[in-house]
Order: sequence, then C-alpha cells, then structure tokens
Amino acid sequence: MNKIKLCGLVLAGFIYLAGFGSITVNAAETNTESATLSEGKKDRNSKDAAFEQKIQKAESAWQTLTKAQKEEIYGLLETEMNDEAKLLDKMVELKVLEKSDADRFKAFKVQKLKNLRESGEFPLMKKKRGKEQ
Repeated sequence: MNKIKLCGLVLAGFIYLAGFGSITVNAAETNTESATLSEGKKDRNSKDAAFEQKIQKAESAWQTLTKAQKEEIYGLLETEMNDEAKLLDKMVELKVLEKSDADRFKAFKVQKLKNLRESGEFPLMKKKRGKEQ
C-alpha cells in the first residue's frame, strides 16, 4: 500500500511541476471582437444535453432487450472482469500491488456485476446521484 501512496505522491508532484511550464494559447479567428466564457459554457451545456439524450435513448433500447440478450452483455462484462482479475494477479506477482488490495478490488467488481444483473440497469453509464431522470 505504501508503494501506491508513494506513486500517487510522485504523480501529484509531476502534475504540480507541469503546471509551472509555459502555456501557449492561440485564439480562434472570429468575426467578433471577443468571445466570452459564457458562450463556451453554453456550447458545453448543449453538448452535455445532446450526450444525455443519447444515453437516454441507449437506456430505452436496453430496456427492450430480451433477458438472453442482456445475459450475453453480462457475460461479456464478466469476461472483462476476469481479464482485469488476471491483470491484478500479475501486478501482485510483480509486487506492484498487495494481494489484499487486489482481492478487495476483485470482490468489488464481482459485487458490482452481481448488482447489475439483479437490477437489470443499463451497464455502461451510472445514474447521477441526486438527479432525477
């Protein structure tokens, strides 16, 4: 666990130091004299809304799938989970992670897949907490 903390600290240090580098910004050519931050925010909000519509459409399509089709997807997710478990085992073997941490992560993934299967939720996107959809 100490190795993980140390790596995190080193990574944070690199990010901090990278912040001191020079940043070059090129302004886009526009027919107006200036662009405001609110225009950028409006553009991002419209992109977020478009993405949210796509997710809602995908969730609706998910609900129309048969139980067998959903199980096929869950099977693929289980295969992915098993591959991640192999990766974690290799990292334990190479002493990058401690076995207890890898086991805890594997148990979390198993429980997550079990919960998905039981709830029947769309498996790719989490619902935002505190936001009614």
